[in-house]
Amino acid sequence: MRSHLFLIGLLSCQGAFAQSVVLYEETFPYDAINGNTAISTVGWANDIPDNANRLYQNSGGDGAVYAYEGTSATTAFYTSTVLSQTNAAAFPVINPALYPGITLSVQIQPHVSPANVSALFAVQMNGANWFVSTNHLPVPTTIGSFATYSNVFNPAASQWDSLTVSGNGAGSGAVIGAGAAGNLTGNITGAGLVFIHSGSGGTFNFDNFMISAASVSNLAVGSISNGQVTLSWPAAMNVELLSTTNLQGQWTSSPQTAGQNAVTLPMNSTASFFELSAFPIGGLQDGDFESGNFSSYWQNAGNSAATLISGNAFSGSYYLEQSNSAPYQVGTSQLVTNLPNGCYKLTAMVKNSGGQSYCYLGGNDRLTSLPISSGWTNVIVRGINVTNGQCLVGIYSDDTTGGDWCAVDLVQLIKDDVSYNFLKGGDVSELTYVQQGGGVYYETNGVATSCLQILKNHGCNIVRLRLYNNPSPANSDLPAGIQSPTNILALAAQAKALGLQIELTFYYSDGWANNCPQAWTNETFAQLTNSVYAYTTNFMAEMQNQGTTPQYVSLGNEINAGGIILPYGSTGNWSQLAQLLKMGYAGVKAVSPGTQVILHMNTVSAGTVTYFLNQAVNYGVPWDITGCSYYPFWTGLTAEQARDQINSWYPTYNKPILIMETGYNWSTNLCDGYPGQLSNNGPEPFPSTPLGQKEFLMNCFNAIKVVSGGHCIGDLYWDPVFICVSGEGWELGQPNIVDNTTLFDFDGHALQSLDAFDFNN
Repeated sequence: MRSHLFLIGLLSCQGAFAQSVVLYEETFPYDAINGNTAISTVGWANDIPDNANRLYQNSGGDGAVYAYEGTSATTAFYTSTVLSQTNAAAFPVINPALYPGITLSVQIQPHVSPANVSALFAVQMNGANWFVSTNHLPVPTTIGSFATYSNVFNPAASQWDSLTVSGNGAGSGAVIGAGAAGNLTGNITGAGLVFIHSGSGGTFNFDNFMISAASVSNLAVGSISNGQVTLSWPAAMNVELLSTTNLQGQWTSSPQTAGQNAVTLPMNSTASFFELSAFPIGGLQDGDFESGNFSSYWQNAGNSAATLISGNAFSGSYYLEQSNSAPYQVGTSQLVTNLPNGCYKLTAMVKNSGGQSYCYLGGNDRLTSLPISSGWTNVIVRGINVTNGQCLVGIYSDDTTGGDWCAVDLVQLIKDDVSYNFLKGGDVSELTYVQQGGGVYYETNGVATSCLQILKNHGCNIVRLRLYNNPSPANSDLPAGIQSPTNILALAAQAKALGLQIELTFYYSDGWANNCPQAWTNETFAQLTNSVYAYTTNFMAEMQNQGTTPQYVSLGNEINAGGIILPYGSTGNWSQLAQLLKMGYAGVKAVSPGTQVILHMNTVSAGTVTYFLNQAVNYGVPWDITGCSYYPFWTGLTAEQARDQINSWYPTYNKPILIMETGYNWSTNLCDGYPGQLSNNGPEPFPSTPLGQKEFLMNCFNAIKVVSGGHCIGDLYWDPVFICVSGEGWELGQPNIVDNTTLFDFDGHALQSLDAFDFNN
């Protein structure tokens, strides 16, 4: 047998220049529209006697925290391995024995009466006791700017006092006790700051909390089996593995190992050396376009150059403009390197004339179309996954007519460690009905193509399917077999074959009216609850058996407007409605615990939403996602106003939001010349044209992404596919009242509004 010579050296290396090893970093990103927010949004807690909303906007997407008290008090701001698991970057378990020279650092700004405030670092050991440093940070006693203050971690008992905090932010203050009984031993599992306010109090602002080490730790060889070997090391955000086959030659980096603690590699006959190296953490440069050396940081590509414009910038003196009087394409980009791996968000302030084929802000493969606005407005790209230490940031425009423009300022790339996958699609429940009537769909090139394939081609990743128990002329005013269990199973199979996710709506009815299905009308209420459970589990099992388990299920449709299974599950009888919803929820989870269950309401307006959800909470109704319909016409809200409504009530319920329905006219009238169900487009300024529909959706999708914390996860359009087909309507004998709001024209040709789905993810 031939032996596999693999490892002849394991080294630890700091690199050519000394570089701190980053074990934990919190930059306190700001993710709201305005006002202050709770630091729990970044996985921190505060024990303070008053207003908990202490995270404020420093600039753009960058935030900071203010530690203010108007009287004598001792307060604490902190995180731990428990707190940081649900939001933002997880706090690591740090073993001081593995990392030389551990240092805690933070930027502090003495802001109001700073002579009355002092600051100290705090740590938690082994998931239990907290301790506060005896070394007061040397912050000036006069008002000034942010500066960095640090302490080297010294475990000696003389350096620490005991500290009492609530551990979850429920306390009204912190208590500093006696000196530590012994040296601090074990793992650091939490860290933060303690502020002592004396006299009439004062304010320190703080930002950029970090724990670092002086150098990398050691590599170790783990298991060797099946021709593979495992190397392991203590993880750090900016430490990666390097390798070489020649100690006098070049070392090759492995960016994908940054932030990791192990790697498994194939063994071979070539001798290899391995070492760890800390790299300097990089960041986006000249995002405010004020450097005076634009071309050193940004590159232009295309047939037109983007230019810097002086005056009327959002921040400073200059902003970037992409424009030309003639048709143009242009991309302005920057490759950001040396990034710790993880999830990022990209923010900018923008203005946009509209009219382009596309105009978007992008980070790697994630992008957001710039909303149409004559004033500076925020745009966010979420869920940018950095796996190799790099992110390509860019602004891209394609204007086929010329004369359109966009302006961009204060571009920021922020590591928030929040994953985000934007759901975008629509309700295709009427698709079989349209096809039976002879409806045909055409791609933008004019070629007849499967409707679902066209939606997939343009970036849609989810479909909604509405299920009726037994739709037929005998039971309701719906055509026989359409949106029946058999029909929905077939549509689900088509969607799954294209890789689309599925949102399934149980109507628990034979028709639109939400009335009790004919088959259940003679049952007692106890029997009815059992029927709901059985029907739900049976159909979920059928979906599961054919490989189309839905990722999302809604129980009823816009149920705040009446309820389900009327008259038994009326909103006028919450006791019975709650029992029916509980049985539906249990039925879904019995078959697929991972399927997310939605309560769907007909608006985003705070008054209606909070009344309904408070009832659900009071009656113990479980749900996973809050579903809302948003139509500018029905709600009387612009997309930005809808966003603000969501921000106002989301924290009360702390559940993701999915927009279940959105509709917008692309024509003022239906194909028969009469107005449709939307008499107009409400307060939105975009006309009832294909371009107006597209530009509304661009603004709508950005507004969804700008919802604080990325808690609004997507939008399901209604109805994208119910095009004009002779003799078909919303009920038998009724007209089609939505063929002027679809994503296809009257004859089935794809509209340019699908661009909004293409250039948002």
